[in-house]
Amino acid sequence: MDNNDLFQKALNYAYFYLKFRNRTEKEIYRYLKKKAKRFHWTETTTMAVIKTLKEQGPVDDKKFVQWFVNQRNLFKPKSGFVLKNELIKLGVTKELVDEYLSDHPQNEEGLAYKTLLPRWQRFTTLSSRERFQKAGQFLLRRGFSFDVVKITIAKMEGKE
Repeated sequence: MDNNDLFQKALNYAYFYLKFRNRTEKEIYRYLKKKAKRFHWTETTTMAVIKTLKEQGPVDDKKFVQWFVNQRNLFKPKSGFVLKNELIKLGVTKELVDEYLSDHPQNEEGLAYKTLLPRWQRFTTLSSRERFQKAGQFLLRRGFSFDVVKITIAKMEGKE
């Protein structure tokens, strides 16, 4: 195979990988690196594919951060601290994440309330102390601070 064929093959694999969800530049790089061992294309080919994808638009870490935070807030809300760690694990730079979160501050109390609301019914039969413990542990596992947990549970208690 010549270089152009290898480039096209690598590009097709990248498009396939992007088909399922948005990806960070680092995720694409790792994926193509793994495929390169099997199909024997070079680092230059991998970098050329990433450059092409960045120029075309499907790979943009700034847009990825926005998309990821919106998806998390809609379907599986977590605290800003947990979001930041997840994004860094996915390969987004700390600076980019910090910039986005400072420009778009998260409503931690609102997210905690949204997270706890579907589960609250399970805790209503428990004593006040047990309810606070179980609900609190649930929210703490999602990365919310103890202060946010207290406020959220107090809101839920007042709602009943």
